[in-house]
Amino acid sequence: MIWKTKTHQFSATVCQKTGKPCPALAQMARSVVRAVETAVPATTPDFEFDGNSELSHCPQGCVARFRAQKDLIRIYCGATEDAPLEVLETFADMMFGPDTATRPAGMLTTPPCAMLEVTTLATDPVVTMDRQMAL
Repeated sequence: MIWKTKTHQFSATVCQKTGKPCPALAQMARSVVRAVETAVPATTPDFEFDGNSELSHCPQGCVARFRAQKDLIRIYCGATEDAPLEVLETFADMMFGPDTATRPAGMLTTPPCAMLEVTTLATDPVVTMDRQMAL
């Protein structure tokens, strides 16, 4: 499932447990976007944070792990605590990325039951009247 706001694009897989998009995952993504937007003015461009959170509204009781940066946020539902974030990132690259690269079958023994990626949309540059007339 893909949806956009004025500033972000959200891409989510369906939950492997319910077979439907997860509203709790979408709500968490919106909250993490707000946290990143709040932090950006006070941080450096390479600022990132990661963590985990119980999805309290998830009927399956999932715990979601996440990594958030200014231009990219990824959330992994049902990922085991011992799964390295780098391996989860590689798995997400396979799902959401434009490249088709092969990966070893055992790279992730227990894949997330759902994932969500948030990317920042490019802003349209403001065109001044002088620039408009030159076009």
